[in-house]
Amino acid sequence: MEMIKRFMMMLVAATFLAACSTDGTEVDGGYIDEDGKFVPKTEVWTVTIEPEYVLNHSYWGAYTGPGIQMEAIDLTGKTVGTFFLDEIQGFKFEEGYRYILSVEATTTDPRIADSDKYRFKLRNVLSKTYVGIRTEGQREVTMDVRMVKMMRPDQTSSECFHYLCGQSTDGSETLDMNLYEIYYPDTDTPQLYKWLTSLDNHVARMRLTITPSERPVFGSHCYRIRLKEEISRQELEGDSVAIAPTEEAYRQKCDELVYGIIQDYQ
Repeated sequence: MEMIKRFMMMLVAATFLAACSTDGTEVDGGYIDEDGKFVPKTEVWTVTIEPEYVLNHSYWGAYTGPGIQMEAIDLTGKTVGTFFLDEIQGFKFEEGYRYILSVEATTTDPRIADSDKYRFKLRNVLSKTYVGIRTEGQREVTMDVRMVKMMRPDQTSSECFHYLCGQSTDGSETLDMNLYEIYYPDTDTPQLYKWLTSLDNHVARMRLTITPSERPVFGSHCYRIRLKEEISRQELEGDSVAIAPTEEAYRQKCDELVYGIIQDYQ
């Protein structure tokens, strides 16, 4: 909620296109008319979209798994919200460009469980400036990447989670990642590497680039991981399993690699 309040501060104009009726019942984001129909409000937002993707869960409402999103910032350069690539109707994001958009934000019926808070529609592209993709500090590394199943310390619970673990071929580096944190560009739509469906019980040797970011890309991870080439893959005899040493370590690892959040467990 606090992030949404900060996001609202970046609005240059907020024009209400649907007025409340004294005959209806006011609810969050609109009102219910005498026939029980939700009447929404629409505001006009001015949004700055950054040139590179972030990896995030749904920001505006319903829970989904992490996905590639567009990053919105305020005038100070602080991230204040994210949008899925198809979340703003009529807008197509091209990586490498910074956009300033005029967007209609229409509230949704709060009585519908797990629905998004807003529906977005493009009014105008106010500016589109090519700034490129960051290469400063970029490094290239070849890693053997596999999916790991993390289990609780007692190993009796059926609860577990999965993440990616990459080990550099020279043995100098180990990198734990969200299942979808390896990114590769497609000719039409940017995609994230689909490990759960394509590489179960496999280890893949990959040539990756890792580029530092000024702001977090996923959770506390201030870097972007891009796939340059998949060199080879090999089938494994069984799952790669890790057992958390403590319950706190299990929760912390899950928060970091699944939900993209960091908690203080001290």
